Amino acid sequence: MTDNKKYLIATAEGAYYLVQDSSKNWQKNVLRKLFSLPTSPELNSETLKNIFDIEVNNIEDRNYLKNRIKEFQKLQLLKIVDQEVLAPQGDIEQNLIDLIHVFSKNDSVLLSDSHGFCIANHGFSEQVSEEISALSADIAIMHKRRALNINEKLGLNSQAWSIVDAFGKSCLGFWPLNINDEVFVLTIEGRPKFNQQATVSLVWMLYLRYGKK
Repeated sequence: MTDNKKYLIATAEGAYYLVQDSSKNWQKNVLRKLFSLPTSPELNSETLKNIFDIEVNNIEDRNYLKNRIKEFQKLQLLKIVDQEVLAPQGDIEQNLIDLIHVFSKNDSVLLSDSHGFCIANHGFSEQVSEEISALSADIAIMHKRRALNINEKLGLNSQAWSIVDAFGKSCLGFWPLNINDEVFVLTIEGRPKFNQQATVSLVWMLYLRYGKK
């Protein structure tokens, strides 16, 4: 028998959009609810009612929700898939160590929190990782205080910080990940690779562990 069930899951773009800064809007509220679940929810009236906070009582309500879903798809923030997807299972620290190397073409990535604690490291020596973690803590504070205002006043749309060479090429990039009140920093040597399922897994793990339900 054919299973015609469909499921909702955030895209890599949606995952990064949710955590790139601390701004709030209804789109982020929906994404936040998806990342608070242990599995990708089945696409049905009950799911849509829960994530969009609306009662589905009539055709107008159903049409409204369909339009919302289409808007999310157009913005590439979520997608509809044929199979249920589970959140990463097991020990989060080990999962992060196994995961983060995929974000760098140079194979050097570090994830730290706003207190300068190294959560996961791949490719950096212990001494370098300590320095990067300490610097990341400073960047997290600066990002939290200044990033939104700078972007708004200068008309920018980027939340990352970087150490660049004389030609303006990024040597070491610092990518703040905002999980509610906490700011994690993903430090990547060389060109980052965010457009992949690993971005969804990373945000999902962090949100289930540190996000407020």
